[in-house]
Amino acid sequence: MSLGELPTFHRLPQGFRSELPDPRRTDPEQLAREIQLAGRSPVVTALLDAVDSVLLILNEQRQIVAFSERAAALAASRELSGQRPGEALGCVNAQTPAGCCTLPACRTCGSLGAILAAQRDHRPTEAECLLRSVAGGGASFEFSVRAARTTIEGVPFTVVSLRDISAEKRREALEQVFLHDVLNTVSGLRGWATVLQRPGCDVRRAAERVDVLTHQLEREISYHRDLVLAEAGALTVSTVRVSAGQLLHDLEALFSSHAVARDRRLIVTAPAPDLELRTDVPLLVRVLANMVRNAFEATATGGAVHVRAEADTAPRGTTADAVRFSVHNDGAMPADVQQRVFVRSFSTKSGRGRGLGTYSMKLLGERHLGGEVSFASSPDTGTTFWIRLPVGGPPAEAGRP
Repeated sequence: MSLGELPTFHRLPQGFRSELPDPRRTDPEQLAREIQLAGRSPVVTALLDAVDSVLLILNEQRQIVAFSERAAALAASRELSGQRPGEALGCVNAQTPAGCCTLPACRTCGSLGAILAAQRDHRPTEAECLLRSVAGGGASFEFSVRAARTTIEGVPFTVVSLRDISAEKRREALEQVFLHDVLNTVSGLRGWATVLQRPGCDVRRAAERVDVLTHQLEREISYHRDLVLAEAGALTVSTVRVSAGQLLHDLEALFSSHAVARDRRLIVTAPAPDLELRTDVPLLVRVLANMVRNAFEATATGGAVHVRAEADTAPRGTTADAVRFSVHNDGAMPADVQQRVFVRSFSTKSGRGRGLGTYSMKLLGERHLGGEVSFASSPDTGTTFWIRLPVGGPPAEAGRP
């Protein structure tokens, strides 16, 4: 390759799935020889010293034999030599006895896909990787991954670079979701403004629709602002005492004329009249609205989404110390999708800027409202998302980044 000539990276297509590789590892003696071989290569040493990014040199079994300082810093106290990338970076899917690349969710891992493709096809390959870490309360990272084959004294290795693109992907996703929702609402407003100009128009009905859409636009702008602040750990939580019944009434009103609920039913089970909690009402309604919206999108025409709120007690408790809100639909998610539901920018739907709904449930519901957000899904019982919130309100440390 001449100076000025850059390698052409083959990009993995969206929605690719890799076969899970052989989990066996190099025996310790052979691994030690490979580490020594990479360590005495002047080209490898110069490369690792020069780069200001996460750079890994892997053997044929995808074990690390050399790494850059940035990789060591990201891995913190974890030992890198001999580990696989997911283990070194603390991926939640690598916390199994067999380690990295052994779970069904790993089939869609961009890092694994790029490495295997580079090893198999002998050409530089790139992909994007969503990694949820065991550190920082399950913090998620998004990497641009590039993998390329090389040889050192005739022995094959794979060079892997990981560039953190979390900030730009987050910004892109926030902008895309915001613009998509705002443009949809503005389109609705323009439609009803046109209706108002027609002779014989039902002015009262049209004015009511304009009022509904105007409030919806206001909510979308407010939600976007709060999500940006929440990402930065700068969102202020303001709590009041509210009945669970009133919250469900507000949620029902929100979807009474929502496009996503067309030809579907929202069935709300009224909670006990005295069931109350202290919370930030707008934030909680946004979390519940995301749950309901996702449920409607997964529900066939004519189907129903069920919402309920009920008292929840701690083990061996006698009085309610929490309120559990749940949203149910009859559909089920595949096992590999369930592994990545709460990862930012992961979505089962195509298109840029997707995947913020479930991620924001976790972000707002747990970090800022002090609750617990989770779900269960199976073909027999359908899918239920829920949030469990303390009756007394978020703890003092809620909202801290």
